[in-house]
Amino acid sequence: MTFADFVRLTRAYVWVLVGCTVLGALLMMAKTTRDPVLYSATSSGLVVVGNATSAGEEQGNSALAEEKAGLYAFLVNSEPVAEKVVEDLGLDVPPAEIAGRFSATVNADVNALTVTAIGSTPEEARDLATSVVDAVVEYAQEVDTGEANPKQDPLTRIVPVSPAQLPGAPFTPDYRKAAMKGAAGGLGLAYAFLIARRLIDRRVRSVKHVEDATGASVLGIIPKEDALDRGHRGVRGDLGRAAEAFRQLRTNLRFVDVDNEPRKIVVTSALAGEGKSTVSSNIARLVAQAGTPVLLVDADLRRPMIASTFEIDGAVGLTQALAGDVEVRDVIVDSGLANLRLLPAGRIPPNPSELLGSLRMKQFIDDLAQDHLVILDAPPLLPVTDAGLLSAFCDGALLVQAAGKTQIEQSQHCRRILDQVGSRLLGVVLNKAPVKGATAIAYGGYGGYGGYGGYRAEEETRQKYSTAGKGRRKLVKSLKG
Repeated sequence: MTFADFVRLTRAYVWVLVGCTVLGALLMMAKTTRDPVLYSATSSGLVVVGNATSAGEEQGNSALAEEKAGLYAFLVNSEPVAEKVVEDLGLDVPPAEIAGRFSATVNADVNALTVTAIGSTPEEARDLATSVVDAVVEYAQEVDTGEANPKQDPLTRIVPVSPAQLPGAPFTPDYRKAAMKGAAGGLGLAYAFLIARRLIDRRVRSVKHVEDATGASVLGIIPKEDALDRGHRGVRGDLGRAAEAFRQLRTNLRFVDVDNEPRKIVVTSALAGEGKSTVSSNIARLVAQAGTPVLLVDADLRRPMIASTFEIDGAVGLTQALAGDVEVRDVIVDSGLANLRLLPAGRIPPNPSELLGSLRMKQFIDDLAQDHLVILDAPPLLPVTDAGLLSAFCDGALLVQAAGKTQIEQSQHCRRILDQVGSRLLGVVLNKAPVKGATAIAYGGYGGYGGYGGYRAEEETRQKYSTAGKGRRKLVKSLKG
């Protein structure tokens, strides 16, 4: 994941991240309310050995004091010392329990011992910190002399430097610290989940995914647009922000091979629902709008869509022509748009693959390509073999992939199928691309095209579309008669 991906992820899920951060802070604070209220008091002193009368003796005493300070720090939380503290303060608690409340640190540079004690009240914490210092010295002398109550004054003593004071506030529960820890934990877990989900996601979400999987260029990125999901699939000219994307696809398709311009193009996808019929219908319309005669053939004999998209009668069409019932040119109908003609699927046959892979189908396509750019809306590649058969005798295939839906493995399988039948993959159309969120695909900004008058040509299409299908209805009536 790149830094740009991380930024997009953050922007897309900013409220999720904020919510997890706040939730983590609240949960940690709620947990902290169950912690006991404890106070901490500290006392410190210098460890002094004897009374030196010379520099050499002073040096020796300093070395001994350093050793004693380390010993005292070790003994601070021992049970014998805790017994003396309990006895001194008259506490009614087991020594083993109170021993864990003491801790000590040593500053070896000046032989200073700092003792910290924890209590449930400020007074208890102060008294414990004061008592433990005396108890340590007393117990250390017993260890040195081997006597329970030595009669001589101790050689080593602790000179108080900072006696224990009443603590002003408890050190726990610390709600601020707990909230910061909880917030950091919540934010970290949220990021970990989002990043892990993104990394294990095997769906096509970027141009790089498509190009790595298929080895072909992405000729167009079609943004997700509500108008494309309606019954007419945008052919009335209301493509919205997808209008310029389709024009870019039309331009790129022209330059796929300038020396041998494709005249027979199969439009297919990996699975159903990826928008192949939408892409084939709109690219046919826009190429025709540019002045090239186009014939859009509904070669999906299992789930034909072209008739309903252009609102024409599709009862008679390609299947009847392949069966020899009618001439193929007799079932071609004017769409009502300049330079665009349609060949609907006709009756759904029991053997679509045999019909589409027949020599008669190849002859039809070769003949029609003499005076048209033939675009065939074919079935998906993975469930059935129809698109592979068609692409074998056409100039190439245009593969439609749905961003966030098509799996990378499915893209790879589509490429293998086309290679096996000797077909040429002209390029890939990345359809339904999100324009916002973490999975948004950069395309120069869809919203910026409006200022160039990009939608004006669509108005002509909307006006012309109102006449589409009239000639078709008359032809069907004559054939049925």
